Amino acid sequence: MARQRRRASRSWQAVRRLEAVLAAARGRGRDHFDRRDPERGPRPRLLDLQRHGRLFDSLAALDYEYLLSLDFAAGPDTLRLLLPQSVLGRAQNGHGFWRDEAGQPLIFRDATFDRVLAALASLDPGLGAAAVRRERNLRLQRLQNWLLREMFTPEMLLDDDGEPPLGIELLRGRRVDTRGFLRGLIMAGWMDDLAQRRACMSFYRRTFTGQPLEIGGGQTFVVRSDLLAAVGIVDPGAAVFAPEDIARLVELGIIATEDRTYERPEHEQVYFRLRAGEGVCDDLALIFIGARHGEDAFLGAFVMDAVDTYDKFLWTFAPGGVDGKLAQLLQERWRERYGEPLVSGEEVLEVIRLGAKLNDPPCLLSSSHRRFLQTEQGSKVPTLVNHWRFVAGKPIYEIELGYQRFPASKFYNIAYNRLQHMNIKAMPAAFYGRPRR
Repeated sequence: MARQRRRASRSWQAVRRLEAVLAAARGRGRDHFDRRDPERGPRPRLLDLQRHGRLFDSLAALDYEYLLSLDFAAGPDTLRLLLPQSVLGRAQNGHGFWRDEAGQPLIFRDATFDRVLAALASLDPGLGAAAVRRERNLRLQRLQNWLLREMFTPEMLLDDDGEPPLGIELLRGRRVDTRGFLRGLIMAGWMDDLAQRRACMSFYRRTFTGQPLEIGGGQTFVVRSDLLAAVGIVDPGAAVFAPEDIARLVELGIIATEDRTYERPEHEQVYFRLRAGEGVCDDLALIFIGARHGEDAFLGAFVMDAVDTYDKFLWTFAPGGVDGKLAQLLQERWRERYGEPLVSGEEVLEVIRLGAKLNDPPCLLSSSHRRFLQTEQGSKVPTLVNHWRFVAGKPIYEIELGYQRFPASKFYNIAYNRLQHMNIKAMPAAFYGRPRR
């Protein structure tokens, strides 16, 4: 019986692989398998790597190859650094190809980034954990060096020795107003900061319709990997840690606080939830920054969103995270030169207020970096470009957004309503093939 199940599973995987290849051949971006099906039926099965390692390896390879067949505004060298992170998220949530022969979602809660890379080594020997993590470090350091070198020029070509920032092809050859671009970087770099979110809740207090404004969040700490495992903390992002809990972990030497560079495998970066609730919708935050501060700031915010993605899996790191530290560094360098900040505190709070998922109307969407780069089914442009077309009042494509497959018609209506609450001039979404409402 077990042998029959394995044969059936292999047969199902072969069929799915063929279907994915044919879908890609019919047209780029036809991501029928790149979704979270709300009506998938069976309850998920929880599996573990120790007992189901071979199945994990095969599904990881299948999922990765499928994602590679989709249409992204990034080249192969960039996708090699990003897509394993998407495979990890899908494995942990039972999305995409992580299902059995009957379509039941398969969830590997103990999946890790390095374990995904180990599974993909059969496809690409260059996908070793150390190599991928170190390359992600190099990209962030290269971006910082380029920004510090160019930040006082009036206009900036988004080109660093022949390459666009972080390999994002839709930025290639673009010129931006340097000040506007840097302002977008800083605003996005601080919108995930819990202290800023607390300040936002204290300053505004209410949603657009008068309900208490609630925003969740946390902080990424550098931890001793072995000690964290020894005390049995598996997923610090799943429960809320009180200040005294964090203080105790610091006292035990589990959380490292010295402001220096740490390295794997002895140390790791881990996200701890410190306040319950939903966070900020990156899509809405980017749209607000574009509508309030212009396209160059919109692009800067998008680059910082990419920084936040790369920052999650590095070989060397320091407490505080790269995005917040980079935002602080740019702000300080600008103040040293001109005697004033690039971005005011109130401007950061505005971004958080409009982007808060539980403001009104509520919006539980938040696209990942790879989703912003992806041309979704039904579109001819990446999702980021679709967002800018909405800000600019141009026709947009009716797509589904994020892993939630959030309908574009619903999302852009939320964006329009929130911009109206902030007294920002905007037009209702106009979709190709449909009259504007």
